[in-house]
Amino acid sequence: MKWKSFFLTCFALFFVVTTAQAATPISVVVNGKHVQTDVAPFVQKGTTYVPLRSIEQIEGLAVKSWNNKTKTLVIADPGKQLTLRVSQTHSESPQIKNGRVMVPIRFIAENFNSDMAWNPHTKTVHVAKINDKTKANLNSADITKARVTAINLPKISTLKELTPGESSAGYFQLFFPEGKSNSFFTIKNGIIDYYEVKSNSAWHTWSGKLGGNQNKIWFQTKSGISSEVGQRPKINDRLFFYNISEHAGQSQYGSISTDGKETILGSKDIENLNDLYPIQGEN
Repeated sequence: MKWKSFFLTCFALFFVVTTAQAATPISVVVNGKHVQTDVAPFVQKGTTYVPLRSIEQIEGLAVKSWNNKTKTLVIADPGKQLTLRVSQTHSESPQIKNGRVMVPIRFIAENFNSDMAWNPHTKTVHVAKINDKTKANLNSADITKARVTAINLPKISTLKELTPGESSAGYFQLFFPEGKSNSFFTIKNGIIDYYEVKSNSAWHTWSGKLGGNQNKIWFQTKSGISSEVGQRPKINDRLFFYNISEHAGQSQYGSISTDGKETILGSKDIENLNDLYPIQGEN
């Protein structure tokens, strides 16, 4: 009888947890902003469907037409047009649910050259697409302009979030491998985040929580990292950094060698990240 009672208790707990997880709503984030939907997105056979008008939040996309008789949808941007027809047998086709047209967001986003990811931990669909001006700035020969553009890109993550430590009270750190703008680290509230720039976004590929001996070469070893998620990056260059106090409007800048030696090179007033400046001594 005791084993039966134990089994029933475990089954009940499993049912409660499973039901709670299933009830977690799906969020849609486009270019870092949550899209408000009047109809809930849903997953069917591994494909995530969102309300039709949600895709107009993607840069340049518009619903050109919907033919209710033929159940045919046309989506377009300035350089391309995509025609879709409702079908119950194809995962890339729109569906009609409760009288509303729902569309497969991954298929559409990727067809219009957007970055797309699903975060299973937060049940969030991430979509990112930038305009031509932003792409030009990202590829600029002016490394400071490219870095400012990179850190302002929409961010995409498929990682589980780490619990932050004590508040940094408006203080944070920003690191770039020497001479590069296509990857960077941030440290805030005891969490190190690493991002790699892709075509439309900054992909969050690793997080580490500072703890214990906060060694200056945390990017080379696990020293000073109490827990981590994702793939730890391999950095073979010096890192150049900005230590920024948002409240004071000030920053320090310098470098960290591959053996962990930190060199402060100077300080400068700064109001926001758009005011980043070149660091003397960087190749």
